[in-house]
Amino acid sequence: MNRTTITLNNSEIEVDVGLTNATVFYEKLGVEPSKRWLYLSRENDIDIPLLPEDYLLIHGGEKIFEGEINTHIGANPAVRQSICPAFNGKRLETGFDKAKVTGHVLQDMDDEVHPNKLFADLDGQVDAFIASNLTIVVQDADSYFTIPVSDDEVVDLESCAQADRKPPSGQKYYKIKIDGAKYKVDRQKITGEKILSHAGKSYDEWTLNQKLRGGRRKPIEPEEEVDLAQPGIERFETVRRQAQQGGMVDV
Repeated sequence: MNRTTITLNNSEIEVDVGLTNATVFYEKLGVEPSKRWLYLSRENDIDIPLLPEDYLLIHGGEKIFEGEINTHIGANPAVRQSICPAFNGKRLETGFDKAKVTGHVLQDMDDEVHPNKLFADLDGQVDAFIASNLTIVVQDADSYFTIPVSDDEVVDLESCAQADRKPPSGQKYYKIKIDGAKYKVDRQKITGEKILSHAGKSYDEWTLNQKLRGGRRKPIEPEEEVDLAQPGIERFETVRRQAQQGGMVDV
């Protein structure tokens, strides 16, 4: 887990990057939410109340402070400037007029894939799954994406590629397709040799190609590591080697 620095009541503290429940900050400050609220400071705009049930993506540099409960603006005030996070790889042109939305609202923004699962895109670390009932304090620095839901809840690489969605990183299981069959693997990074073994084959008699979205094929060597969270992987295909003049050649 990556660490970063934020300001909490004028003191800099180190916290984990990523999806964080506001309760963490109430506990750090010893603040009773029935008596005082925490607020996310926004330069030249409305400061956003952080209630214990709220979640936000910590990127670093956020400023959070405690203050009086402001019943005038409410728990989810309108902002002066729309908040425009990235969604499925593109920055929103029409953003949110309020700082808090539910995961369900974000899921419904996907006009192409239903049903879907929502994730926060966290560069260099495990992408965070966001349940539909979570209340998210959105920021311009946020990035979200959706993937198709498979029948068994395993991340299906072929479905992600066909929907032009990046697979989430750090998941427990991924589903890969080798020739015409699908296999569940329990790792994000896997060697060519291990991929072939799932199909009951070896490099003694077979070679392996990675088929990318758009039809391009990439040969995979036995010890080469494939990152299944990289976008565009549709499937893998095997090619039998043929004996010729005492050796083996691809056919």
